[in-house]
Amino acid sequence: MWSILTSTKSFEDRWIAHAGLNARGLHRRRMMAADFCARMRSAQCRIAPDPYTKAFAEQGFAVVPDFLPPDAFSAVAAEARASLAASEAHTPISENEQRGFGARSKAPWGFDRFDGGTLNRFVTIDPGRSPALAAFTREPRLAALARSRLGAAIPARNIRLYLTVNGDEARTPDDQKVLHRDTFFSNIKFWYFIDPVTADDGPFVYVPGSHRLTPARLRWEEMRAIRASAAHKVGIIGTEGAFRIGAEELAGLGLPAPLPVTVPANSLVMADTLGFHRRGDALPGTRRLALYGTVRPWPFGLIRR
Repeated sequence: MWSILTSTKSFEDRWIAHAGLNARGLHRRRMMAADFCARMRSAQCRIAPDPYTKAFAEQGFAVVPDFLPPDAFSAVAAEARASLAASEAHTPISENEQRGFGARSKAPWGFDRFDGGTLNRFVTIDPGRSPALAAFTREPRLAALARSRLGAAIPARNIRLYLTVNGDEARTPDDQKVLHRDTFFSNIKFWYFIDPVTADDGPFVYVPGSHRLTPARLRWEEMRAIRASAAHKVGIIGTEGAFRIGAEELAGLGLPAPLPVTVPANSLVMADTLGFHRRGDALPGTRRLALYGTVRPWPFGLIRR
């Protein structure tokens, strides 16, 4: 029963999937309580508003172009490419033909993981060899933007160099290219792009405003929770709690069409992935290189981090 008070989202947990409790509003109440706690944490941080924090609050994501000064960006880009080249020299880029969320394949430099045919390569930042990358993890504006929404900064240990190599959707589909939200409470992901991201590179796609718990959104969530509880009761697997949504359903929730976020190099993209999002369509073999980080705090904490 204690799982109700944790970040557990999976409807394979018997209490999260309790049909009677969800019929009485358990899932909706967990979402509303977590939203209240996030707002309380954020208020404690007293972040001065600017155009980016306002966009984050209103739209659920923010884009900050020219995030670093030119000299700092050049140093970060050079170290990122050197670290990536070292990882490729040790472990060449590979392909995958199995659908689904793959297991980590660990290496001295970090790990690979596949989403269907899409390769995700995460390279650990070595402060001794990459001081500019290490300095980025301590960037105050990064922490401020995250705290403005969530009341929690992104720990330096959660930030890695991230290469995405897009697979062939016709051969091995990538489930991350289906609209979804990550979990029942606000959490943050960011990408600081080393290279430009075009429409062909699999840009981050977000539904503006979909992070807000409107009455329509809460009704949708409640119905999905009841459906997942029923599936759990009869032994259907795959009720992991990262609910998906069809693009045709968005208008019924008062939401706009999904927006591909294409950006130039040296751009920061930060999003609350309680909102609906996906990895964008891409040409097979195209790459995205970024610094990436995430924070998913205890949803019911009231003290800022």
